[in-house]
Amino acid sequence: VRAGGRGSEVRMSEDSWSAELRQASGVVEAEERSAFMKRAQGGDEASRAANERLVAWLEGEGAWLSELSGWNQPPHPLALATATVDEYEGESSGRGLLARRGIVQEQELVRLSKRCCLTKAAALRELPAGWVSPETNEYIAIALLLLQERDKGDDSFWAPYIGVLPSTDEVDATFSWDDDDLASLEGSPCLDATRSMRRKLRDEYADVSPPFPFEDWEWAFSVLFSRAIRLGTREDDQFLALVPYVDFINHSPFSSSYVTLSKKDDGFLASLFDPRDDDEVLVFADRSYKKFEQVLISYGPKSNSDLLLLYGFALDRNPFNSVAVKFAPAQDDPLFDAKLRFANAAGRALDGSEAFPLYADRFADEMLQFLRMICLRPDDLPRPDAPSLDRFDFSTFVSIDNELRVLDTIKDACLDALARYDNATALDDVPNSFLTRKQRMARRLVASEKTILQRTVDAADRKSADLAATGRRRS
Repeated sequence: VRAGGRGSEVRMSEDSWSAELRQASGVVEAEERSAFMKRAQGGDEASRAANERLVAWLEGEGAWLSELSGWNQPPHPLALATATVDEYEGESSGRGLLARRGIVQEQELVRLSKRCCLTKAAALRELPAGWVSPETNEYIAIALLLLQERDKGDDSFWAPYIGVLPSTDEVDATFSWDDDDLASLEGSPCLDATRSMRRKLRDEYADVSPPFPFEDWEWAFSVLFSRAIRLGTREDDQFLALVPYVDFINHSPFSSSYVTLSKKDDGFLASLFDPRDDDEVLVFADRSYKKFEQVLISYGPKSNSDLLLLYGFALDRNPFNSVAVKFAPAQDDPLFDAKLRFANAAGRALDGSEAFPLYADRFADEMLQFLRMICLRPDDLPRPDAPSLDRFDFSTFVSIDNELRVLDTIKDACLDALARYDNATALDDVPNSFLTRKQRMARRLVASEKTILQRTVDAADRKSADLAATGRRRS
């Protein structure tokens, strides 16, 4: 969301001297700030009040979120907006954080106490005995904590935060779509992933048997999948957390803003110089931001399929987009047993379950190595009567014929995948204004995946032609 020009309405009705005097006295700045906050808050009165309750609660827990300076505290550079729009995609992106003033690269944006976060440790502390144990999965533990605290209403410590969390429909992750909406994903690997996720959620709900309806369980996981982040400085001490306020920063695949955990030192001397009573979560800017610009963060190098499955949106501009394809040798392959032994030793399967990502601009090295192995023929072996693949280094070129078979296999897999999208093309010619948000996201996902597949077919054709020409020159 971008605001208009600086003080333009004030200057329209006054001469330049008067405007300069108002600017110098701070009147324009005050009016500009007031107008910005109205734009930033947006939404209805209830949404703005919920934002204010969240900010007041976090300030009560030690976070500095004021637009004014404090003792050894600069003004907080951000404002919580009730509604934002992705300026590149033209889609609503819910609540978000906007720059109140210019921000410089590496500037600290937010600092808040870890005790404000919902974590497994908090679940072990707050939930009734027997609900969770140290062995309980983090997602399940936090989901149960979230549901219990929502049931408490205003009596919950986290009530101001829970009051601004989106509904299942507002998140709009595909595992919450109905079957009619899922039909628009026909052919996409996202459809299988969605069905698998739905089964997993149902199975875990049956195993846990929580005292909440399944719809609440689904809501808790839609919140977790779309908002939870991992905190911790080392892999062995990382933990999952819902971080209030911070989790309203929206996604950009081009952002490198980062969240970190500042751990409080223990000991008497440390307490003299570090008066905090808990660890703190900090966010730093990846770049400079102009006043009124939306501050963004990356949710990770995720494909559109992952984004739609977990976060409820897909992007036209996604440098990490990919399509998963699967490969396996024929059961009557004369080298099948040798390939199976080699694959198992490498931790791979040959049952068709091995999936590899296809990207718009490259072939994944692991995929090429796997395909060079399954495309081997007896005449590629030094001793066809004693088939062993141990001498091969599949990270490099095996032979021109083998590489041509690899490219043909990739091309055939892409053409098969493209044919499976036939049922999803009904939306292709419908204007965006006639589509629901789910349909727009599904069309964006399908279109981006088909583009990758077609580009891969074209790339395989070009490489095959180049290799064939090389083979002819050598012969």
